[in-house]
Amino acid sequence: MEKPLYAVLTGDIVKSSRMASADLKRLPQVLKSIFQSIDAICKPDTFATQYSIFRGDGFQLITEPTLAIKTWLLIRGGLRAAFPGPLSKSVDAITGIAIGGVSHLAPNITESNGEAFLLSGRLLEELKAPRLTGFASVNQQINREFNVQFLLADDIIRRWTTAQSQMVPFLLQSFNQNEIAQATQTRQPTVAAKINAMGWNAIEAWMIYFTETIEKNSTLFLL
Repeated sequence: MEKPLYAVLTGDIVKSSRMASADLKRLPQVLKSIFQSIDAICKPDTFATQYSIFRGDGFQLITEPTLAIKTWLLIRGGLRAAFPGPLSKSVDAITGIAIGGVSHLAPNITESNGEAFLLSGRLLEELKAPRLTGFASVNQQINREFNVQFLLADDIIRRWTTAQSQMVPFLLQSFNQNEIAQATQTRQPTVAAKINAMGWNAIEAWMIYFTETIEKNSTLFLL
């Protein structure tokens, strides 16, 4: 019997020990709020995102494969938006993203198993700064391709300001510039400038390519 295909994201908050005590205290609630927003924003077809937060600054979640990038963007942007400050001190996450089969999906996802969980957890352990994101699957060619793409995307996202990050949920829901301006209480020209500065056109084109690649080649992600 073919195992179902999922995306698993396992991550840690970068340099959480250097966070202010008040910020560190509210970090689990911030993560919970971000994770709870994923399904409403991404509108999954068949599977509700499940997650676990551990040690206060670690997390793991499982979602549909085609939603891996949107989920990752919500985490990165959500953290930046929730903890305003200069880029040099911004709160961010290091994340191992894997797509693969799942043999057992438990109510507590940290008790689940399968290739996606093993690959994601192992990848997080191997990631070293300044690299913040890695991709893994059983297909080495796709791994090489996607990892180059994530490196480029990482370089773009590192430069997002708090104000730019606050627009990510609206952009992922295809709000137009006027709608975003109204929601964020800013002017449309300001929104347009922010979207251009944050390289969103490139991110959006990449999301489409990523999704189409997975939809056309789903069998390549299974043993």
